[in-house]
Amino acid sequence: MSQVPSCVLSFEHDPRQWSKWRRWMIALVIWNLIAPVDISPTFYSGVQEQIQDYFETTNFIATLGVGLYNLGATFGPLIGAPLSELYGRRPVYIGASVGFVSFSLGAALSQTIVSLLCCRALAGLIGSAVFSLYGGSLSDMFTPDERGPFVALFTIVLQGAPTIGPVPSSLLSATVHWRWLMGFIAAWGAIIMVLVICLPETEATAIQKRLAKDQREAMPGGSTPAQETWGVWSKALLTPMVMLCREPIVIWTTAYHAFVYGLLFILLEAYPQVYNALYSMSRQEAGLVFIAPFLGNLLGVLVYFCSLKPRYEAHQRAILVQSGGKREIAPEARLPGVIFSSLLTPIGMFWFTFSARPDVHWSLPVLSGVPVGMGMTLLQLSLFNYYIDLYPTRSASVIAANTAVRNFVSAVFPSIGAPLYNYLGIRNASLLLACISCIGFPTGVVLLVYGKRLRAASRWAKQDVVDVPDTSHALVFIDIQS
Repeated sequence: MSQVPSCVLSFEHDPRQWSKWRRWMIALVIWNLIAPVDISPTFYSGVQEQIQDYFETTNFIATLGVGLYNLGATFGPLIGAPLSELYGRRPVYIGASVGFVSFSLGAALSQTIVSLLCCRALAGLIGSAVFSLYGGSLSDMFTPDERGPFVALFTIVLQGAPTIGPVPSSLLSATVHWRWLMGFIAAWGAIIMVLVICLPETEATAIQKRLAKDQREAMPGGSTPAQETWGVWSKALLTPMVMLCREPIVIWTTAYHAFVYGLLFILLEAYPQVYNALYSMSRQEAGLVFIAPFLGNLLGVLVYFCSLKPRYEAHQRAILVQSGGKREIAPEARLPGVIFSSLLTPIGMFWFTFSARPDVHWSLPVLSGVPVGMGMTLLQLSLFNYYIDLYPTRSASVIAANTAVRNFVSAVFPSIGAPLYNYLGIRNASLLLACISCIGFPTGVVLLVYGKRLRAASRWAKQDVVDVPDTSHALVFIDIQS
């Protein structure tokens, strides 16, 4: 039971007052719902060669199974967020899980490559709605002080699931038919779907509406249902676009984050080609290489929560003490994590560029994935927390814009990975990616140095509080004179 109520619902209906065991179980069910949805795009890559041979299609067409899934995931969260505001989180969770299982099963049973690709796109579109809900569910049930372990767990699955996805499918694809492996994702989702159907509603407004309906009372408020619906949809769809177009900080950081995240999907196609050409590895063997960036994801979570986060909180406490509670820590205090992560990714890519040679043992270029994975995780954690501090009233829209662009880029990148390495060659293509990944470091430094000026020019960014001199004595003197 939480010591801090939600301040919206009465004690007996407040999700924060449920037993600790019940709240943990609900959070773990949501975690397990996200896992198959998030692992599905890269899990496909392990069976891609089988699918290509089975349908006698080209590598480009087979690769679309990854890209179209990510394209659907570009729009799913933008649709899921307003639906949850209108109807509550539980119906959206149920709809997303049912849709994901149905179209994942459809992909496994597809008789043509066209139907398989369509099912993949729809599974990504419907299933990805859960990505816009989990943060709200955690906020419904836990106070900020209680959320720390869950933030770490959800970060691991959100970043680690697509990274580790090729490993199990690559291991099994040598002996198991692709239909069974695709069916495994559908079966996994179906098991979680049964549990999701049993979940209670946690969103405060939805609970209030249900209670009012049970008591046959009208909800307070002057807006009509049509006005409410239009307001929710316009806020969910238009605000992220406005923030993305008008905020330079959002534009540059989103572009870099999208590239770093999309890098995983370029490597998804590049690794099999590189390790086959240099070390005669099969696609199944090359899929195991992704264990290295997954270990980097885990290390990134540990570094953030064991080092960067405690340092930030200590700095925050020091500023509050020194100012007597009058000043808050600047959003730029989150940027050291962004800068550090923007060093790790190019280090890993340059490492891969110059170590991937036939005369160098394969383990050396494989280990280059560790700093790349660390950089991906640290960037997401640090950048999203920077957004939350920078845009207190618009952070959800900024994160939605970032996620949409990131997923769109990851829809395109799988299809350009193999052509890029074929055209430029292994060394030059890897060097190009390494050089592009260097852009993040100067971007972070510029934001650290000039962030205050950029915030001052923004309509929505948090502004520094100007110290106001204490005038209480003067006011007392004036009152006495009068």
